[in-house]
Amino acid sequence: MTDPSPPARKRLRLVADRDALAALSDEELMERHRDGHEGCFDILVERYKTKMVNFIRRMGFPASRAEELAADVFLKVHRAAPRYQPTAKFTTFLYTVARRRGLNAKDRMSHRLEIAAGGHELDMGPGPSIDVDRRLAAKRSVALLELELERLPDGHRDAFALYYGQGLSCAEIADVLSISAAEVKGRLAYSRKLLRQRLAGHVPEATSSET
Repeated sequence: MTDPSPPARKRLRLVADRDALAALSDEELMERHRDGHEGCFDILVERYKTKMVNFIRRMGFPASRAEELAADVFLKVHRAAPRYQPTAKFTTFLYTVARRRGLNAKDRMSHRLEIAAGGHELDMGPGPSIDVDRRLAAKRSVALLELELERLPDGHRDAFALYYGQGLSCAEIADVLSISAAEVKGRLAYSRKLLRQRLAGHVPEATSSET
């Protein structure tokens, strides 16, 4: 069997290098990016692009605007790389930048953006009418949940999105929001109670006896 050609060997090395980089932690990738290693930041972007867009959407922005703001966040993180020190988890640093970028963008808005809670056509496809009814009910439930999430106070909504949407711990959220972990837990408990009360009778899973 003949040895791979030089271009093939180069491609194999690139794949091996990328696999090795993908095995590194976020903090290691950011440190290497800071020190000038190529490809590290691309992997970080791949890891967190979707999560960034979803988080920013939870702040009240439509999908297209959330994608623009997410790109801005990564640009800011890239520019901050020379000053990066792994004193906290990379995700704490990242979501702190994202939250500040979202708040700054909202401050410059002349009016709040309307919440896109519905209006899209459903791809019903073939099937019995009961399936259509279930899909419509699920669609309404999701739309109602999205609406109620947007009605939460800003700090509570951010804590809720970071905890349930992005998987950050209470301690990490405390760093992002510059509050105590106890206050984060309080905001989460209040948000859960408020959502259960508002959605009771509308979303099956939200029925609650709390007053």
